Amino acid sequence: MAAIPAPDLELKKAFQELQSKMVDTQRKLRLADMQIESHYISIRKSNIANSVISSYPADTRMYDSVGRMFLLSNKKAAKAKLEARNKAAEDRINQLVFNKTYLESELRESKDNLRELVATKKAAA
Repeated sequence: MAAIPAPDLELKKAFQELQSKMVDTQRKLRLADMQIESHYISIRKSNIANSVISSYPADTRMYDSVGRMFLLSNKKAAKAKLEARNKAAEDRINQLVFNKTYLESELRESKDNLRELVATKKAAA
């Protein structure tokens, strides 16, 4: 009967670390995707509201919701607020995309390191 070789503890630990890192990274990637989609929806809503506001005369009184109350404003202020909201959403989308690419490259790098570790262990054996 052949003796079963003892598992390499270094490899086992590396696999466990990689698995936990992969789960965490995949969770972060899904969260980033959901946030990006949410910001795209926000941009679309703002664009629709902006197009509706554009059809009103310049002297139209507009109301802006603040919590549970409304503040009187004008068309120019309402459009400026919508544009600022769009700009903030676009900036956040760019930041999330950058974070996604970083997470993906980090995951790829850790997989490559594990492959190298396995290859060196096989070569040493």
